[in-house]
Amino acid sequence: MNACDWIVEYLAKNGLDVYFLVTGGAIVPFINAVSKHHGAKYYCFQHEQSAAMAAEGYFRASGKIAVVCTTSGPGVQNLLNGVCGLWYDSVPGLFITGQVNTAESLNALSSQPRQAGFQEMPVVEIFQSITKLSLKVNSLCDVPVMLRRLMSCVKTPRFGPVVLDLPVDIQMSSFEVEPEVQFVDGIIRPSAATYDLSELFRASKRPLFVFGHGVKLSGCAAEAVICATSMRIPFVVSWGAFDICPTDHPFRIGSHGVYGDRVANYAIQNCDLLIMVGTRMDSRQIGGSTSSFSRFSKKIMVDIDRAEILKLEDKGIKIDHHVYEDAGNFIRTLQTTDLDTHEWLEKLKAWKQKYSVEIARNNDDVVYKYLDNFFTGLPKDAIIIPDQGGNLIWTMQSAKLQPGHALFTNYGNSSMGFALPCAIGAAIGSGLRRPVYCIDGDGGFQMNIQELLTVKKYNLPIHIIILNNSGYGIIKQFQDSYFSSKYVATSKAEVFGDTVSFERIAAAYGIENLTDVAIPETQKIYPKLEFGNSLENMTPYIEFESDMIVETPPRKADGWKSN
Repeated sequence: MNACDWIVEYLAKNGLDVYFLVTGGAIVPFINAVSKHHGAKYYCFQHEQSAAMAAEGYFRASGKIAVVCTTSGPGVQNLLNGVCGLWYDSVPGLFITGQVNTAESLNALSSQPRQAGFQEMPVVEIFQSITKLSLKVNSLCDVPVMLRRLMSCVKTPRFGPVVLDLPVDIQMSSFEVEPEVQFVDGIIRPSAATYDLSELFRASKRPLFVFGHGVKLSGCAAEAVICATSMRIPFVVSWGAFDICPTDHPFRIGSHGVYGDRVANYAIQNCDLLIMVGTRMDSRQIGGSTSSFSRFSKKIMVDIDRAEILKLEDKGIKIDHHVYEDAGNFIRTLQTTDLDTHEWLEKLKAWKQKYSVEIARNNDDVVYKYLDNFFTGLPKDAIIIPDQGGNLIWTMQSAKLQPGHALFTNYGNSSMGFALPCAIGAAIGSGLRRPVYCIDGDGGFQMNIQELLTVKKYNLPIHIIILNNSGYGIIKQFQDSYFSSKYVATSKAEVFGDTVSFERIAAAYGIENLTDVAIPETQKIYPKLEFGNSLENMTPYIEFESDMIVETPPRKADGWKSN
């Protein structure tokens, strides 16, 4: 049996039957095998970067793992951006890369020049720091063993991408005796431990959950919300867990962080017990002033990756209880207690009523008004995927989600141009049955604009909205704060020259579902935490100190330079 035929059959029996690809000489035999398999489906992209980003959207929409295939050399190199996105957001994906003939590779030479075969590159060495496992097949007998290792690795939390580098001569080889197929059935969950934290909970008057992306990845989003509700503990969500429940859930306080909600930040800073579940609490969540982060709380942190907890202690944030555990296991085994949090909940309710309306937007609200209307009219099963920069933040700050809505993007790598290929993957992952809304910026959209052809080719149900401020708005706001509004490489004239008609470009591809929304070049993000300040002190500054339960750290006028 041909090696590629065997690999495709093996992957199908392990639940991987969707392929995103750009073909090339060193991967042709494998793609030919995919095309012959009765259960496999493949989708051709215009750029390898987009194929990798689509794999993330596919998993987020379906919970299934996609296979991404590219040729050697530049084909592999173009994957790097998308692979980083999967790695930093803990999303699984399998990448199969074509490689030069083993007889032509560097492995066959003692002299070790820079390159031996045409379009050869050291795939494993380049990708090993941003994948869970990267392996190169050196002989036909390696194939079954390596595939088993990769399949076990990609299905074991903490998730991430894996790579199989497959020389073209091995793709053309055949097994004399067909290897036995060993299945890796479903996600490999770790066994659960039991944690008795009841004493900490009972001693708390102001407990607060933080739910992160790990809650979704562990499959316990609904259970986490039920757990918090049954214990009468309010919760905030990271952007990675933004869509675990409707935004108007009575125990949901909002999203915290640099571009979060004021009230969510007040809750973090004033709680006396902070239970962080499946969230890595990166710098965008805790702010630039680590010494002032939730200073008066006991802290419990639950994460499957020990390093994510230890990194906070490296930053000087004391974690009172380390729980190295899958978020789902923790939620399902947590001993729930009905706590008396009435006074705390009433305080949070009062803050919501007083501080949820951002007065600073009153005279600078074009994009916020548009997005308010956008979320009001969404179908109940909509998937919303914002791109990066200003359009991401405006979307997250404006989002009003109902039951059935999904909202996600890539957060850790946060690459401009991500939204459109992610939307393609999400549309395919949802079986073309759900409407997908790609909210892009005029800058990011151009970085993968070629995938309009992919949207048209497969008739995907994607609606594209361009929030067009003719430049890089989030960087301009940074230049306002620290560079006296000197707009270098960010303004309309420098970046675009003449105005670009995105609707005419879309029409050339045969795309009708594109809306170009003109917003002012000066449109700002409100609120925002400046560098070095505590989470309470978001700009535009307001008077709030008298409403706080604990002492508020002083504001820093120039925290970025002094921190």
